[in-house]
Amino acid sequence: MQAQMPDAKFIQIESTKLCYYEQGQGEVILLLHGWPQTSYVWRKVIPKLAKRNRVIAVDLPGLGNSGSAESYDTRTVAAIISKFITAQKIGKVHLVSHDVGSWVAVSFALQHEDQLNTLTVIDAAIPGFISDAVFKPENAKKIWQFYFHAVADIPELLVEGREEAYLSWYFSNKSFVKSAISVEDRDVYVKAYTGKDRLGRGFAYYRAFNLSAENNRNVQRRLTIPVWALGGQYALGEQIGNALKAIAEPKVVVIKDCGHYVPEEQPEETVKYIRMAIGG
Repeated sequence: MQAQMPDAKFIQIESTKLCYYEQGQGEVILLLHGWPQTSYVWRKVIPKLAKRNRVIAVDLPGLGNSGSAESYDTRTVAAIISKFITAQKIGKVHLVSHDVGSWVAVSFALQHEDQLNTLTVIDAAIPGFISDAVFKPENAKKIWQFYFHAVADIPELLVEGREEAYLSWYFSNKSFVKSAISVEDRDVYVKAYTGKDRLGRGFAYYRAFNLSAENNRNVQRRLTIPVWALGGQYALGEQIGNALKAIAEPKVVVIKDCGHYVPEEQPEETVKYIRMAIGG
């Protein structure tokens, strides 16, 4: 049986129409997804987290059901998320993120820490902080897309019309629990990234990677909020935590028997550590 998401809601934040999903009551947990996914990546954890918290999952600008942004560097996107939180009159949130969502989340923490209670980042190569060793040629199977997606036009030219095959490669090769993302789940993601425009908005985050990295490195301060870093055993593991030591004292957790898609492959463990991170 396919997991169900809460109903989609929409809000206009300046020139960007954001889509979000909401369930539960209590302190707010804000979820940010990665590429090539949408807020649907959280479908297995939202119902569990919502038993004690108000959970809000936002489709990143340009992705899922959200409208375009003027720029996709993470400082710009983080500013949109900040205005979303303000518009919702939430106050502070527990920010939880995966993959590209974690790029945004770390920039958000550096720029808008006053809106955070805690930060939990899951399996991502954070711009400006991830070790150069991650990008060595022998690690190409894990990181080649950073180079491919960063090139203008060519990815769209080669992938358009082949979206299902292209995205399926990621789900097959970057997961450890192969049953975690079903054919029906994969189809949700393929639909979200079909066509030149939708593909291009996803690639835009990679094309802005160097600017995002530069912006992050230019913030000369350390975070004071609790920070947790979760990595899949067969993905980044401890590397995400090591990267965050440049700006925080993170609690580092390696999720066993898990690849890159942590919230889908090990949802119970994901919920457990989010609860520990937020102190509830």
